[in-house]
Amino acid sequence: MTKVERIMAAINFERTDRIPKGEFYLEDGFVAGLLELKESVTFRDRIEACERCGLDALAFSPSPFSAISSSDSGLRSEKAEVWEELKRWREQTDFFIFAIIDGPFQGTAKLFSSFTNYLLAIAQGDPMIPELIKEGIATNIKLGLNALALGAHAIIIADDIAYNGGTFISPRTLRMNFFPGLREQVEVLQRAKVPVFFHADGDLKMVVDDIINSGVNGLHSLDFPSLTEIANIRKATEKKVCLMGGYDLGWFEEETRTNRALELLSVTAKGGGYIFGSSAGILSSRQSSQGVMDVYQFVNSYRDE
Repeated sequence: MTKVERIMAAINFERTDRIPKGEFYLEDGFVAGLLELKESVTFRDRIEACERCGLDALAFSPSPFSAISSSDSGLRSEKAEVWEELKRWREQTDFFIFAIIDGPFQGTAKLFSSFTNYLLAIAQGDPMIPELIKEGIATNIKLGLNALALGAHAIIIADDIAYNGGTFISPRTLRMNFFPGLREQVEVLQRAKVPVFFHADGDLKMVVDDIINSGVNGLHSLDFPSLTEIANIRKATEKKVCLMGGYDLGWFEEETRTNRALELLSVTAKGGGYIFGSSAGILSSRQSSQGVMDVYQFVNSYRDE
């Protein structure tokens, strides 16, 4: 199977020749350590590192230096070149390419001077919040459609609505003010006949049904403190939503790292619908190249009989 075929099969809960694997990004320090480079990392070096790990999927965010510009309302609008790296990888490699865009909660948060001020505005019922959400959703959709036009295979809506103790605001407020916008983004982007994933770190237990009901095809991060909770998420999303991630970055440094991978696969991979990767989605120099390769080689050889 090709990388694209493997990822699409997983999303559709079809049989794959091996467990598909994906990360958002490999930082320069990790690439240099893996390839034992003494010079700066090149585009070709990054491709080689991804191939050595056996990755099938990568994800790209808009270029920060060109992705936004100020307008009179304080909202941000994209320029044509924001997906420069995405376009390059799509044209010159065979990886499955995700484009990462903001969700309603995260996108609106960027319009405030601080996250604290944002939460206070929501708590105080600032009358500007609904309008900012509406305009932000329109911007997010436009950015996503632009990425699809340049060849992205799928979209990841990144909306960090939670931390380890639960959601930043009440589930009720999310349902009233933000999840309708999430559904709108999903529905519009899916009209292009592409999968749409949702990414959020933290504890999503109280809102996982809302995320599923938004119509997303996949859920990334699985940033839960125990495999039991990941197993519960798998049960709730079975045959509905493809899972991606779940491997804690700290596990790469443990002697039992391949056992950790086996335990994770035992609750996520049975029956398909799973893409292996770290819960963070980013590998840096803090992860030893040997530890990462041990895990990825193990996953590559894993078969769900």
